[in-house]
Amino acid sequence: MPLPALRARARRLRSISHLLLRGSDERIIWAVEATGRRLGPVSTCLVRALVVDARLSSKERPLSLAIGVKRGSTGALHSHAWVLSGDRSLIGGPLDDAFVRVATWDSAT
Repeated sequence: MPLPALRARARRLRSISHLLLRGSDERIIWAVEATGRRLGPVSTCLVRALVVDARLSSKERPLSLAIGVKRGSTGALHSHAWVLSGDRSLIGGPLDDAFVRVATWDSAT
């Protein structure tokens, strides 16, 4: 499924996310991270970024979903996703400077 379509579907669940995830931005991000650690491989950086994007983005506060890649020591390609508010990373900020941002999607609220 294309990422814009996935984000559109996630936005439809925004009212439910407001009921389930309450509190400050920091508390919501903490809850997403804590839950994600317990879900194992189901909770990837992309899943966490999509949840935070769906819950915290609004018309007044557009967020950006970024995806970056880097080459590992074996030559394998590794990817990572994170959410930005302006230039500030809200969740999943690049794990290191080796990640090169290849795509950024602004919130379409």
